[in-house]
Amino acid sequence: MWIKRTFKWIGLTLLGIVGLAAIAVILVYILMGRDLARSYDITGEDIAVPSDAASIEEGQRLAQLRGCSGGCHGRTTTGGVMIELFDGTRVVAPDLGELAARYSTKDLERAIRHGVKPDGTSVLRIMPSEMLSTLSDRDLGLILAYLRSQPAGEQTLPESRYGPVARVMGFFFKRKFGSLLAAEVIDHQHSPPPEPSDEEAYGRYLANTVCTECHGSDLRGSPDGSTPSLAVVLAYSREDFETLMRAGEPLGGQELGLMAGVARSRFVRFTDDEIAALHGYLSSPDNWSD
Repeated sequence: MWIKRTFKWIGLTLLGIVGLAAIAVILVYILMGRDLARSYDITGEDIAVPSDAASIEEGQRLAQLRGCSGGCHGRTTTGGVMIELFDGTRVVAPDLGELAARYSTKDLERAIRHGVKPDGTSVLRIMPSEMLSTLSDRDLGLILAYLRSQPAGEQTLPESRYGPVARVMGFFFKRKFGSLLAAEVIDHQHSPPPEPSDEEAYGRYLANTVCTECHGSDLRGSPDGSTPSLAVVLAYSREDFETLMRAGEPLGGQELGLMAGVARSRFVRFTDDEIAALHGYLSSPDNWSD
C-alpha cells in the first residue's frame, strides 16, 4: 500500500512541477509578447543621401566596415534566415536593398540610429543599433546611398517570429543585460557627432561606430570575458595593429576565431589613415586611465 501511495505522490509532484513550468512559460510568452509589441514615439530625421557613383562606392566600404554588407545580411545585402528553432522561431535578417527602396529616409534613419521600425516597435539588440546610433550624418548618408543602389534579392524573405523557446531565452537575456530591445538602451536625445576635427577625435569616432558592437560601449570587453578590453592595443605597435585589423593575426600568433573572420571580411576595408587614427586613440594610456 505504501508503495502505491509513494508513487502516487511522486506522480502528483511531477505533474505539479510540469504544470508550474507550463504556467511560467505561458506568462513569459505573454510578457515577452508585450515587450515585442511595445511602441516608441521617436521621429526620424531627414538627412542628405547622395547618389553619385563615388559616394555609393564609399558607402559600400562604410557599410562593410559596420557589417551591413558581408555580415548578418549576407555577402551583399540580400539578407536571409539567421536562426530557425523547432518551436517555430525564425530570426530573419532583412533584405536591406528592398528596405532602402521601400522606406523613407526618415524611416531608415530612425531604424538605424534609434532601433525603431516604421510601425513603432523596436528591433532586437541582435542589430547593433547602439553602435550605429553614433554614426555621423555624412557616413549614414553614404551608407544609405549604397543600400539604395542595391537591387532587391530574388527571394522573398519570410517575417521573423518568436516561439516559446525564443521568448524564454529572451526573458533570461533581459534579466541579465537589462533589455532585449534596442530602443530601450539607446540615448534618443543625443545629437549625431560632428565631423571629427583631429586624429584622436576621428579614432574615438571609429572605435564607437565599429568596435563597440563586440567590445561594449566602454570598449572594455564583455562582462563574461568572451571579448577582451581593447586596452590590449596598448601593447601593439602601429604595424602590429595593422596586421591585427587586416589579417586577424594578434601578437603571439594565436587564432582569434570571430575577430579573425571579421578582420578579413570587414576590417580589411579600413584605410591607412583610419587604422592610424584608431590605433592612436586605443593605444593612448590617457584613454584607459580611469
